[in-house]
Amino acid sequence: MLAYVVHEAGGPEALVAQEWPDPEPAADWVTIAVKAFGLNRAEAVTRAGGSGDAVPFPRVIGIEAVGEVVDGGGTDLAPGTPVATAMGGLGRQHDGSYAAFTQARRSHVFPLQIPNGADGSPLPWATVAAVPETFVTALGCLRVAGVLDADRPDSIVAADPSTPPRVLMRPGASALGLAVAQIVADLGGETIGVTRSATKAPALLAGGMTDVLVTAPGASGVADAVTARWTDGATAVIDTVASDESLADDLAALAPGGRVAIAGSLAASYGTAAAGSVGGFMSRPDVDFFSSEEIHTDTETALVNEVLAGLASGRFAAGIDSVIGFDELVDAHRSMEANAYAGKVVVDLSR
Repeated sequence: MLAYVVHEAGGPEALVAQEWPDPEPAADWVTIAVKAFGLNRAEAVTRAGGSGDAVPFPRVIGIEAVGEVVDGGGTDLAPGTPVATAMGGLGRQHDGSYAAFTQARRSHVFPLQIPNGADGSPLPWATVAAVPETFVTALGCLRVAGVLDADRPDSIVAADPSTPPRVLMRPGASALGLAVAQIVADLGGETIGVTRSATKAPALLAGGMTDVLVTAPGASGVADAVTARWTDGATAVIDTVASDESLADDLAALAPGGRVAIAGSLAASYGTAAAGSVGGFMSRPDVDFFSSEEIHTDTETALVNEVLAGLASGRFAAGIDSVIGFDELVDAHRSMEANAYAGKVVVDLSR
């Protein structure tokens, strides 16, 4: 099969398109013909060597994919079943989605019920591929931040329907930020996004954000702007920069009883001081962390299908910046490193 293989850490050119062995069928592992996959900044970090010994090279990276089952590995999934997969070691402990075929543990494969869109035909694979990692992470962060009901993790239900959420998203110019804005708007709430690029503000507002603050994502002063709009502050903050500076500012923007959800740390990617004492923040009762490593088919299958139904009905929007072909992957990594995108980038293998 054709795959992009990283033989040694490096820049985008470290992604080498070549023939690579097809995955061998194995018990409880689902082999998938990849139709499309979303790009994630974590993949650029891994490609550059930022995952260290956790990801040995050579490796086909890529932490999510959508496609059809080729071999169910003796599970309940029959060939031809449309599925999504994300995390569970994909692209890290074993070869991932940057390939014509991939393989995932059944625990991290989500059978899909792909609905028809407004034109009466099934949602295209490129749209479906915008959902798994991005929306699942957004939903997990909102649950950790107290916006969604933690007792109903397999459905999108407000923790407190009587209080519309007010969410600060840092940074906002990301696929995750747009997914958060979509979900919060669906709950009747508002989202303020932070970006350092004024040119991205229109796309964020069009994507569902109520307001956009143009500033360095790690800089202080965001709290003042937030409380100028929301007198009591934000009921929740989602921070994927997670530097000491950003978290201190998050807490200053937080309303009484509010919570901060940390989702990784992209401090270095945004020219912000690296997270030095973030561990100290984690000891606070109003700060918690969500990792998509926690996802599992028992919960996420229902969530992914609820989002797909929402995309078909217009309840949600996919937040796609660009759909590209497989042969454009290296250039897309260059653009991703330059923070050129304001939404999800999807690789469609049929292009």
